[in-house]
Amino acid sequence: MANDLIMPKVAWYKRKLIWIIGLLVLGGTGGGLAWWLMPAADVPEARSVEDTQALYVSVSRPFIFSVPSGMRERLVQVEVQLMVRGTANEAKAKRHLPLLESTLLAVFSRQSAENYLTAEGKLVVRQEAKNELNQVLTEELGERLVEQVLFTSIVMQ
Repeated sequence: MANDLIMPKVAWYKRKLIWIIGLLVLGGTGGGLAWWLMPAADVPEARSVEDTQALYVSVSRPFIFSVPSGMRERLVQVEVQLMVRGTANEAKAKRHLPLLESTLLAVFSRQSAENYLTAEGKLVVRQEAKNELNQVLTEELGERLVEQVLFTSIVMQ
């Protein structure tokens, strides 16, 4: 009786299906592994972000100087802040602050009292100070740092 038992054969389409699934799994695994191990050649580099934030460099103390006004001289006190762009430029401006203060004092003291009394005169003084500062910084560093010269206080006696 034991010899009468015959093992049924697996249908040909079931064997073929097993082979196809096995090949797909093997191919997918190989392709995934190759993609995983491949060096990333087309990854774009991260762009460096430029720091364009407006920062203000305070001059340590107010400028006190005398200017001619008609037959007499008047005493003027001016407080100033310098507007620069970016933290790198702020650090450069702070490093050269004594040079900038000296340049500002030279510009302010050669003006007349009338320049500090009118809005147009103040604008002329600010523009001249900015040009002088940028000229000195260009000679020293090779670049212009100061975007604006701002008066925070002007007192005249």
